[in-house]
Amino acid sequence: MKKFASVIIIAMILAIGFSTVFNILSAESLPSEGSFFENIEAAFSENLPFRKELSELMDGINYLSGVRHFGNIYIGSEGSLLQEIERPTSRNFSAAKNFILSFAERNQQKPYFMLVPTSIAILHQEIDNFALEDIFNQRNMINRMYSEFDGAVRTTDIFQTLYDHRSEYIYYHTENIPTSLGGYYIYGELCSRLGIEQTPLDAFSIAYGAHGFYGSLATDFLKQYSSSDFVSLYEYNGGSVILERRENNGSIKISESLFVYSEEAFEDKTDMIFGGISPVMEITSAESLGERSSILIFGDESAKSWLPFLVSNYGRITFVDLDSASETLLSSVTATEYDQILFAYSTFVFSKGINFEKLEFIG
Repeated sequence: MKKFASVIIIAMILAIGFSTVFNILSAESLPSEGSFFENIEAAFSENLPFRKELSELMDGINYLSGVRHFGNIYIGSEGSLLQEIERPTSRNFSAAKNFILSFAERNQQKPYFMLVPTSIAILHQEIDNFALEDIFNQRNMINRMYSEFDGAVRTTDIFQTLYDHRSEYIYYHTENIPTSLGGYYIYGELCSRLGIEQTPLDAFSIAYGAHGFYGSLATDFLKQYSSSDFVSLYEYNGGSVILERRENNGSIKISESLFVYSEEAFEDKTDMIFGGISPVMEITSAESLGERSSILIFGDESAKSWLPFLVSNYGRITFVDLDSASETLLSSVTATEYDQILFAYSTFVFSKGINFEKLEFIG
């Protein structure tokens, strides 16, 4: 197939003219590393007026030759687009450990910590065994981060639970976060760790939001080899809730539902949950169950999968996105007001680094 790709390139040279090709393949255009044909392909992709079409053509040729890895995304055998994560640095581990422990000591609270593996770690059976050798081991990463706390933080391991349910629709095919069903299994493990009773799934009404959509991982090329997605919305039947979304500019949006039942309103269809993640979200319930009635959560977009289930257990939930929240908004949150504190991040976000230093601005 590589010979076939070479024939395609030569045919394109003849089609567009040697003078144009000479300009494209000038010393400034060609990369300094890589094979001759790889360099030509890169130069064409950067400089040709129809570079998008050429890039997709070359990707198609590579796919026909057996390639299933495009950029940092693998095409799974069952239609999932599995995104590889960055290798976290030792600095990421140390920073997370130091800032969280300092925060816990300052607030005299022993927090909980959870890392949510991405789909490539759980659905790796969809990838060719030969390719698996190049995939970063998230299981080892999670174990290493948990060991960093050495018991000073209560960790929650959800890896095995998700793996046990890997044949179900627990991850979106074209977004890098768990589905609501995957979120329910995560919620179950959280209940065991947080000391709360798991609410059965039939206590939630299920509505189906967006159907047949393709998420951010599905480029025009990858879309043809992936399966479409749908959004399930699990609304608790046991009482009313108020969702308060706080923005950095001081605006507050209040609604009586965790969901926006309009897929046309969002480019990212998973934003039908909460209307998307805000810098600070406050969820209050008419019912306050047990002694552990309030929880402060620091997290990311993966919380869209499991956070809606916690409304059945807590009278007050405050969710904080450290990366997007301003210092002023963070100072309005007082950690000592809460019975429990949870840090919950996807391995994808954690590996890139989180602004844990902003914990210093929490009141």
